Amino acid sequence: MKAWWEHLGVREQWLIGGGTVLALCILGYVLIWEPFQSSHRRLQQRVAEQRADLAWMRQAAQEIQRLSNSAGAAQPQADGRSLLTRVDQTARTAGLGAALKQITPQGDDKLNARLDAVEFDKLLAWLGALEREHRIMLINLSVDRTETPGRVNARVLLQGKQP
Repeated sequence: MKAWWEHLGVREQWLIGGGTVLALCILGYVLIWEPFQSSHRRLQQRVAEQRADLAWMRQAAQEIQRLSNSAGAAQPQADGRSLLTRVDQTARTAGLGAALKQITPQGDDKLNARLDAVEFDKLLAWLGALEREHRIMLINLSVDRTETPGRVNARVLLQGKQP
């Protein structure tokens, strides 16, 4: 290789040397600099996305905190009526008075109720209102369909939540 180099003219040596330096620079750019820059851009983009996610999470956390504080303030207070009275009155208010056939107390904080030929949609709305507005929790629900479409026979076990 050395002999070949010495047989070249000075101009050819400069040309080959310059070409080698240029090839090394291009290889360095393609193999080192460009992957580094590409990775750097990708990481900057990920950081920006994660900062946006963090800002959204902080805002959502504040909204959750605000809602939980307002929900705590809006919790229904016990009105002094017995569980039996509240269930009976809310059923009648919800239009289920004719369907409510039997209410059996199970201690101070639980009761069984039997509803015959009740509209299923009204039953679900009533049960939801009991929990949301009157702090009465559904423990067990047994539903049998009737011959009339949209109506069911239901047996429920309800429990009054402690204040």
